[in-house]
Amino acid sequence: MAIDAGVGSEKPQGLRLYDASTLPDNPPREAFYKHRVPLPTAIRRVFARREVIFALAERDIRASYKQAALGMGWALLSPVIQILLFTLIFSKVKAFHVNGVPYALYAYVGLMCWSYFSGAFSSGGSSIIGSIALLNKTQFPRECFPLAQMLEQALYTGISLIPLGILMGYLGFAPHIQVLYAPIFIVIELMFAAGLTLGFSSLVVYVRDLSQVSSIITSLGLFATPVIWPFGKLSSVTWGPLHHADMRPYYSFFNPLGPVIDSFRRTFLQGLSPDWSLLGIAAVSAFLYFLIGYSLFKRLEVGFADIS
Repeated sequence: MAIDAGVGSEKPQGLRLYDASTLPDNPPREAFYKHRVPLPTAIRRVFARREVIFALAERDIRASYKQAALGMGWALLSPVIQILLFTLIFSKVKAFHVNGVPYALYAYVGLMCWSYFSGAFSSGGSSIIGSIALLNKTQFPRECFPLAQMLEQALYTGISLIPLGILMGYLGFAPHIQVLYAPIFIVIELMFAAGLTLGFSSLVVYVRDLSQVSSIITSLGLFATPVIWPFGKLSSVTWGPLHHADMRPYYSFFNPLGPVIDSFRRTFLQGLSPDWSLLGIAAVSAFLYFLIGYSLFKRLEVGFADIS
């Protein structure tokens, strides 16, 4: 049905009213595959609305510890308890020791790197599902939700540096000057974490069963990543057809956290330079994870509000 309205001698303008029952319930299928946003444009939009990320992170931090008696003290207590358990259980395993470095420090550095990634992946992966009501009422970039969770985990990781400093003082251990390479390792881990978190958070909206998979990934990943064991153990692997094969390059591409953790330990605790070849592989891999994960997020975000 159409209604024409005109003013004076102007040409009438048509106003068409359609039967609501003829409108589709969901966007056309091709919209999910033709929705493309150039990543540089998406990054600029997120940066322009960065205050939203800080506001969301602050909201979540306040909500997490509002009813807790210890408050932010849990961010200090949690890594201390974990490192105590790791030290009691694995410090007796000689294969996990590195000469000149107390095992408690060695494991704590690896635990800090892993805790940031696992926390960002777990909380960021479910951030879209947990913020549907707010998502449907706002216009800022949708990736602000998982990125806010990554920022929140960065705060907790920063707080965990306090027990590390106390532990180093107790053991009489000072960091080496090579720790100045640390920003390179941090950027690689951030790219890797952002890529997986963004990609996973978008997939969870469409396949809710994946929300149960994140806990499995983080539980098994703790032992599959060199958190409690040295990365150098992969330099000579004998298994099946493999005889003393160096698996570190392949592992570095699949899991960039391996070289990142190893580089932190080499520079911070041992005073050595990073293994630049392995770190380069990790950097390329982390960048690919970021491109694929972010591209997947932008492709699927068009259906978040409708499917959720």
